[in-house]
Amino acid sequence: MKQYIKNGVVKKRNQIVIHKNGMYFYNPPERMILEDGWEVYTPPTVEPAKSAAQIMQEIVMEQYNARTDIPDAEALDRSLVIFDWGYYIGKTLNEGQCVVYAEEVYRVRQTHQVQEHYTPGLATASLYEVIVLTASGEESDPIPYTPPMEVFAGKYYTEEGVKYLCTRSSETALTHHLAALVGIYVEQVNA
Repeated sequence: MKQYIKNGVVKKRNQIVIHKNGMYFYNPPERMILEDGWEVYTPPTVEPAKSAAQIMQEIVMEQYNARTDIPDAEALDRSLVIFDWGYYIGKTLNEGQCVVYAEEVYRVRQTHQVQEHYTPGLATASLYEVIVLTASGEESDPIPYTPPMEVFAGKYYTEEGVKYLCTRSSETALTHHLAALVGIYVEQVNA
């Protein structure tokens, strides 16, 4: 049913009463409504802020990003759908979740509330560990070492063109270069 507006008031035709020449006209014809100063009113079209598909996509993304069991290979393969670290500022990240920061994928090492000044990197190695999945760790296929990174006994690592054998698992992400950890966690295999 058509709507009309006058002096900021919106009414349907059957709600308009016109007083003219001492008579009241209920449900007047459109000609009379327009002569009385009413204008045809078309409500503004209100587009939903988000489509159902967008809302569903957000829900799925949030559920995926809340997971703590995403394998490293999958996290690297799907890094485009992993939320940026900045999304979580002021929120809680759980141990095992993945985030992207400075084009690297990191795994959360312990549950914590994200604070803007504690970005993933060497200074926050107890909170985040970079995910690197390019090698098996065999002598012929050493793992590129990128701190902060946990190392495992029996695996081979390379850093700055030097190969190292891990002699003791670190059980935590290390922030030092491997050259500084010779005799503690690794031994140099070649120069």
